[in-house]
Amino acid sequence: MKPLNVLYLVRTWAFGGSHTIVLSLLEHMPRDQFRIHCVPYDAHSAGDAEFIAQATARNLEIDNARIPWRSSFDWFRARNTVSSLIRDRKIDLIHTHDPHSNMLIGIGRNRWPVPVIASAYGWWDGELGRRRLHQRIERDFALPNFDRVITVSEDMRDRVLDGPTLPEHVSIVHTGLAPMVSDESKSFRKAFNIPADAIVVGTVGRVSREKGHRYLLDAIHKMAEDAPRLHCVIVGTGPALEDLQALTDRLNLQNRVTFTGFWNDRTEALNAFDIFVLPSIEREGLPTSVLEAQQAGLPVIASNIGGTSEAIDPANTGILAEPGDTNALIQHIRALVHDAQKIDAMGSRAREWIDSHFSLRSMIENVSSIYSRTVQPVGADADLRT
Repeated sequence: MKPLNVLYLVRTWAFGGSHTIVLSLLEHMPRDQFRIHCVPYDAHSAGDAEFIAQATARNLEIDNARIPWRSSFDWFRARNTVSSLIRDRKIDLIHTHDPHSNMLIGIGRNRWPVPVIASAYGWWDGELGRRRLHQRIERDFALPNFDRVITVSEDMRDRVLDGPTLPEHVSIVHTGLAPMVSDESKSFRKAFNIPADAIVVGTVGRVSREKGHRYLLDAIHKMAEDAPRLHCVIVGTGPALEDLQALTDRLNLQNRVTFTGFWNDRTEALNAFDIFVLPSIEREGLPTSVLEAQQAGLPVIASNIGGTSEAIDPANTGILAEPGDTNALIQHIRALVHDAQKIDAMGSRAREWIDSHFSLRSMIENVSSIYSRTVQPVGADADLRT
């Protein structure tokens, strides 16, 4: 039997956890069962180019086609492009991986002659009315039209089901991580002149307002006297980077905080940390950075918001803090900074937790099963293609 041709649509505003998942699917989905045609967007965002660069660096195949999107006037051009791709690539199944693509395919779904699957990784509520409107449109008018919706957490499933999507159409597939190759070298610290004896508290991911980095900087500032070896590292890029650098200058933290920008080897960065912090102030789907940090053997302090509580084993592998509460963040960081044995014990349990609950094999098997059941429902005639 020939592999199923699966069309991936991926728009990228800023490279994040959902794109890490897409790259894992591109790399590890069984090629004897599925041939994936991954099509990014031709849009204003530099994120699309970054996604392509990341895929290329892993020797993953990206389709030469692009979904045109320079403004909302491209709606019909974009849909016509999808129709051409279905015809030219002989597509059997469409899988969308972002809110924009979910709306592009879900609204007016009857045009597509093949089954369609959407992934809803997470929604930032934000303060912008336009963003909330788009999320409401996606939830109420796009996702209900898909044959299957995949979410990454119970919390995100509940949010989807606040709309009219049928519960039996929603599947939870937890993010799966490939085995991490340990790197005990100190090259990362040397590259940024971080003292070898520093206690590094850091975070990795998109640098944007909703991630709450400013609360981490405030905590570092207030702990300067009682934790002189504490050093903060922020790995990543995003729209809030310049504001955070300016805040660092105002707080006179230039010698205590390091901004690395984008760093290709996340494992190397995480191995330079002692404690991982994700102080998000908006709901997460299932933060990949928290999973990766635990896989690297780090204790995690993360905001108790959205699906984050499902990503850790509270009190055993990580600590949940109230979002936007600097004092709580200080309390939890201090408890670890002054207890090296606790750091080691939580880090060891964190590795075991990830290995048993968030394996790559499980994710690939679950997604493969959903594809097969969606294209060939139980009870349907056998696939006759040869």
